[in-house]
Amino acid sequence: MKSPRPVVTLLCLWALCVLGAGLLPPAPAASAAPLTFVGSLSGANEIPPAATTGSGQTSVVLDPVANTIQINVSFSGLVAPDIAAHIHCCLSSPFALANVGVATAIPAFPGFPLGVTAGTYSSQVFDLTQATIYNPAFVTAQGGIPQAEAALEAGIMNGESYLNVHSSTFPNGEIRSFLSAIPEPTGLVLLASGLIGFGLIPLRKRMTRS
Repeated sequence: MKSPRPVVTLLCLWALCVLGAGLLPPAPAASAAPLTFVGSLSGANEIPPAATTGSGQTSVVLDPVANTIQINVSFSGLVAPDIAAHIHCCLSSPFALANVGVATAIPAFPGFPLGVTAGTYSSQVFDLTQATIYNPAFVTAQGGIPQAEAALEAGIMNGESYLNVHSSTFPNGEIRSFLSAIPEPTGLVLLASGLIGFGLIPLRKRMTRS
């Protein structure tokens, strides 16, 4: 009877590929644009945590080459109508027990639904070289729009920013999410190819000996 080891080896390598895809680090700043960042909004992410049934999802598409950003948010279950929604930047760590200032427009992203407990938002593509998307205080603190753009882009790409939805009951924030990069498809392909190729080496050796 032929040994089942080659089949077992390939199955194990396939499992490693799937696991490895989830372990890839966030896309670095030098990655090709555009980059997508996602997160789950919850009261548990607030500091201090907010006792709320509210939840939501967000995705941010950042293109540092074209100098643009698009923001998408869906939320529901807030205990009170929302009064603000924006991105805060920039933390020294994505898990730091701290709150930082507002980087984007206040009280909310342009066109964001306010005065509701549930809603969806898909923004226009904002030009990061213009003042529209920024909190004026953030621009002043950074020393101008070019510096504010660089700080916001770096903060998002380095995992140092979070998106916050504030309500009248929780004016400091009812649901929050850190922004995490989606691994690039090219990185997944390279990882899978490398692992499978490595696993096929002993199989080729057995075949040449038979």
